[in-house]
Amino acid sequence: MKDQKEAEQYHLTHSHLENNTILHFEGIIQYETIGELIHTFKQRIHAIGVQVGTYKRILLVMIEVLENIMKHSEGCPEKSREGHQNPVPVFSIRKSDNQFVVISSNPIKGINIQAFKNQLDFLNTLDQQGLKEFYKRTITNGLFTNRGGAGLGLIEIAKISGNRIIYAFEPVDEHCYRFDMTVTINDSKN
Repeated sequence: MKDQKEAEQYHLTHSHLENNTILHFEGIIQYETIGELIHTFKQRIHAIGVQVGTYKRILLVMIEVLENIMKHSEGCPEKSREGHQNPVPVFSIRKSDNQFVVISSNPIKGINIQAFKNQLDFLNTLDQQGLKEFYKRTITNGLFTNRGGAGLGLIEIAKISGNRIIYAFEPVDEHCYRFDMTVTINDSKN
């Protein structure tokens, strides 16, 4: 019974490896899920021989993205008021040429969108030094949200990846949107 419930909750398939996908997940993200995804990722990434520095950066971005999904997917019911199925969270890591691409998609309440847009747009204007300084200021000022964060996860993602965060918001209904985010991490051996 537990195995069936887990299978319904999410799926990881090996067939995704054929198209350069290292890890693919669709379903509800909980702490236990994050642990299982990290375990699976470690097994698969070591099999393809990634440099230690790149591996650590991918792992740190992965954890931040999954925690973001877990924290911000709350509040959107499975079905919209119109009866449409709201999107389930999706997470994947792919190898693309000299980069690893972390892709996520999750439902988010409409009231949270402007704050996300403002922060992502601002982070995308900063260079590495600017990101470090902004991170320090954010920690020092202690501006924490009711969810316990100060946007540190997004700052960490931008800082660790060293690349712009690509994002989009697609309306699902009047209250919920789908938040899509793509983060690239350069392979350190190139």
